[in-house]
Amino acid sequence: MTATEQKLIPNGWHEFKLGEDFILSQGKYLTKEEMIDSGHPVYGANGIIGYSNNFMYDVPTVLVSCRGANCGFVHITKSKSWVSNNSIAVLPKTNQVDPFFLFYKLYHDGFNGFITGSAQPQIVVNVLARKEIIVPPINEQKKIAEILSVVDEDIQKTNEIIYQTEKLKKGLMQDLFTKGIGHKKFKKTEIGTIPEEWKISKLSEIAQVERGKFSHRPRNAPEFYGGDIPFIQTGDVVNSNGKISSYTQTLNEKGLSVSKLFKKGTIVITIAANIGDTGILQFDSCFPDSLIGITPSEKIDSIFLEYYLRTQKEYLNSISTQSAQKNINLEKLNPLPIILPAKDEQKKIAGILLSVDEKILINTRYRETLTKLKKGLMSDLLSGKVRTI
Repeated sequence: MTATEQKLIPNGWHEFKLGEDFILSQGKYLTKEEMIDSGHPVYGANGIIGYSNNFMYDVPTVLVSCRGANCGFVHITKSKSWVSNNSIAVLPKTNQVDPFFLFYKLYHDGFNGFITGSAQPQIVVNVLARKEIIVPPINEQKKIAEILSVVDEDIQKTNEIIYQTEKLKKGLMQDLFTKGIGHKKFKKTEIGTIPEEWKISKLSEIAQVERGKFSHRPRNAPEFYGGDIPFIQTGDVVNSNGKISSYTQTLNEKGLSVSKLFKKGTIVITIAANIGDTGILQFDSCFPDSLIGITPSEKIDSIFLEYYLRTQKEYLNSISTQSAQKNINLEKLNPLPIILPAKDEQKKIAGILLSVDEKILINTRYRETLTKLKKGLMSDLLSGKVRTI
């Protein structure tokens, strides 16, 4: 029995070796001076890196990134293109392999065992030539590629919706926090032009600002952890998108005794390494002194304040202490100027931004569903577990 016969190959599928049944061709280097603003796309290890008047391929071509952090990433060209020396072009010698199926197959199978080097990962042509793939009949290949491309198109459309909605949100925040809603008269202030009716207060005047706490050293002593009291970290705030709804660590009662519990609804802001990321606690929680808790007074809506603080991230970074690790303290945070519209206008502004964020969240979850669907389809279709014909 041969090695090929010992492998589990679906009925009707065939095995190919890249070095025998495909043309493997290293791309060619182009200088920045040789690239132009438009023309034929030039593909590097990360995708399109520029454009050229010349092209190397005029048919759909599968590219394998062969250097650096993205070594092993797979692209496919869809028009005339130039391929840089950071990618290897893979072209079938036979018309029995569809390039789009090949793209999905190589993307799914990966290149474990074919990447060499650690400091500078790379794939060389003579090593890639040893890789073997199994493929179904050409009609089935085309059907599989068609199914997966439909999902990819939906993912791309969803990405574009998210991008445009985030762009809209950025513009809305700029307008709403400088012009408000329906104002006709404006005044110049220390923070720029704002509606005449608005006031400006220091953060410490409209909220209680307190540093987090975990007084015991060393901080990682295990006897304080593992209970049922949430203990959020900087990463939980950075990844919260305004709502801190998950945590990665917990304290027990002994841990609570050396920390401080902040109530649900507290705005948390990062002040070390990551400066100015914010989120509102969706549960009671403790946190260390690399985070600050802000409890708004009756003068200001908490959601409005959290959104406004997001716009101050760049400013807070600019006034942070520049040492081995950037940080900012209460002395700099307390006097932070905060705009103060009427309370009902604050709520309207917060509501507008919440509705935009909700659209982003819906589309983000839809993208996650599509990505999960694609992963499952690739596993089933590209292995032959599920047949399309």
